[in-house]
Amino acid sequence: MKNRNLTKSLAMTGSFSALVVVLGITKLGLIPLGPTASITILQIPVILIAMLCGCVESLVVGLSFGVLSLVQAAMSPSGVLDPFFVNPLISILPRILLGLVSWLLWKGFIAVKMPKVLAAAFAGFIATVAHTVMVIGCLYIFGNGVKEAMGGAGYFAVMGLLLPQACLEAAASTIVCAAVSGLLFVSKNKKSKLSQEED
Repeated sequence: MKNRNLTKSLAMTGSFSALVVVLGITKLGLIPLGPTASITILQIPVILIAMLCGCVESLVVGLSFGVLSLVQAAMSPSGVLDPFFVNPLISILPRILLGLVSWLLWKGFIAVKMPKVLAAAFAGFIATVAHTVMVIGCLYIFGNGVKEAMGGAGYFAVMGLLLPQACLEAAASTIVCAAVSGLLFVSKNKKSKLSQEED
C-alpha cells in the first residue's frame, strides 16, 4: 500500500509540475486582458495538488513554478521587473510558500467541517491573493532598486494597482478549484455507491 501511495504521489507531482512548465512555456497559463495586461493561472496546479495530495507535493510543484519563473526571467526577460526574478528569493521563495499556504488553508477548512467544494473555492481564492501579496512583498524586500523601477511607487501603491488583476486571478482559481473538487467528490460518491451495491 505504501509503495502504491508513493507511486501515485510521484506521478501526480510529476504531472502537475509538467503542467506548470507547459502552461508557462507555451504562454497558455497567461490569459490576455488587453495589450498590456494579463492574468496568470500558473498558481492553480500548486493549489490543486495541495488539496489532492498534500504538503510535500505542493512544495515541489511550487518549486517547479519558481524555477520556471527564474529561468524565463534569465533567458527571455520581457518586462522591467523580470531582471529581479533572477533572484531565487523573489522567483522561487514565494512560490514554495504558496504550496505551504494552500495546504494549510485546505487542511484548516476541512478541519472545521466545511464542505469540500466550498473549502476548495475559499482555498483557491485566498491562496491566489496570498501569492500576489508574497511575490510583490519579496520584490520589495529582496529586490534592490524595485521602487525606482516602479517609478517610485511603494508596496501598497503597487498592490492597489494590482488589485483588479489579483481579483481576476483569484476568481479563476476559485472556479477551477471548486470545479475539480466537485468532480472528484461526485466521482468518489459514485464509486462508493457501486461498491455498496456489489457488496
